[in-house]
Amino acid sequence: MVKEYANGIDFYEENKAILLSNKYTEPFFRLDYPLLVKAGKDEYALRITDGRSCLLALCVEPYNIMLHGDRFLAREFVGYVTANGYRIKDFLCSIELGEELVSCFRDEGYFFSLSLGMDFMEADRKTQVDDSHVEHAAEGDIDELYQMTVSFIRDCGLSDVARKERIRETLQDYRIHRRDGQIASFTKIHEWTDRDTKISTVYTRDEFRNQGCARTVVGSVLNEIIDSGRIAVLNVDQKNPVSYHLYTSMGFRKIFSQGVFKLNE
Repeated sequence: MVKEYANGIDFYEENKAILLSNKYTEPFFRLDYPLLVKAGKDEYALRITDGRSCLLALCVEPYNIMLHGDRFLAREFVGYVTANGYRIKDFLCSIELGEELVSCFRDEGYFFSLSLGMDFMEADRKTQVDDSHVEHAAEGDIDELYQMTVSFIRDCGLSDVARKERIRETLQDYRIHRRDGQIASFTKIHEWTDRDTKISTVYTRDEFRNQGCARTVVGSVLNEIIDSGRIAVLNVDQKNPVSYHLYTSMGFRKIFSQGVFKLNE
């Protein structure tokens, strides 16, 4: 059975308990649902149920389709959206659900591939690091942070769009490490759940890589988060062994895997 929602508020409120079954992915839905003001074929929220099994889907611009739930309902979801003309584009979900969706979409003539596989990790202890050269970003850093964010998106193969105004609005969340008068490495932190703070967009300029810059800035914010009484979480690209080793060496451990699956035109 498929239920269509008229807006994001109704979708989130009715399914909040189900989404919170994975508190790490629930924030994706919590951040996106307010954008769905009036549902249609291009932007939509769906709930597929069969007995006690449930699969939730949220599609809003400019983000990927978000999916959460039972992979055994993937075929019903795919059949419904393809038969009824709903927009089909890149999607984000657990690896297991994503692989099932890829198979079902293939049967309908849509071909997806895993463009970014990520392990979600957490750490609850401080690490040894010299953080004396890590500072909060300032207004004069916005242009530099924008250019580095553009490079980060390009290097990761993401579909996100860098926006200076968004950087300005969240400037208090950025931590930077300078060398030779410029930002060598930066990261961004923000509250993720009631107990977790997420580290995101870790990026180091090419000319400063392999010099410990990422370790310095990530270690600094990790310690900042732990000192605040919270737990640090982040996503790491499964195809990036350097970053994976860096994070595990600082005490991060894998919780689950998720991925961005890209539609091949």
